[in-house]
Amino acid sequence: MTDKIKVARNPDTPGELLIKLATDENENVRSGVARNPNTPVETLTKLAADKSEKVRYWVAVNPNTPVEALTKLAADKDEYVRYWVAANPNTPGEALIKLATDENENVRSAVAANPNTPGEALTELATDEDEYVRGGVAANPNTPVEALTKLATDEDADVRWGVARNSNTPVEVLTKLATDMSSARYRIRRAVAENPNAPKK
Repeated sequence: MTDKIKVARNPDTPGELLIKLATDENENVRSGVARNPNTPVETLTKLAADKSEKVRYWVAVNPNTPVEALTKLAADKDEYVRYWVAANPNTPGEALIKLATDENENVRSAVAANPNTPGEALTELATDEDEYVRGGVAANPNTPVEALTKLATDEDADVRWGVARNSNTPVEVLTKLATDMSSARYRIRRAVAENPNAPKK
């Protein structure tokens, strides 16, 4: 690793120097700046338009990336960039709603698990063909009761387990899950028992 890359990644590097390194011709140096928690917001915004997917990827991962940049990156051609935008807890609801219809199931799974995802998008994702997407919805604290009720009868045991663990799941749904008879019944019933909404004997 070159000295420049080390400096670019170092969280103690001053913002002024990071601004300068953000224009370096080496994409690994720019990537280091993009992932640095000390990089100024204005610089992250500029790097969101970088020609390198690697640089844009790290901008999407960075917890300090501004909403405007994340919204722009939500339409990125690279699926890994879109995935990290979908997973970033700072991504705004409007961008997550768009990403909820992404062709890539991994991106949709990240949206399903994001605590910022609006209920309307989670309701749509509750009918997704991919079980990992539905599992993310089942565990999301923002998922509406109607969607949780539907997912409680999902064919996938992991999805039902997610519903059993969700603090939004109503008592009547938990009561039904407590009688689960699948091979995963013990895990699901235990989740029901540990749920704060579980019916008290």
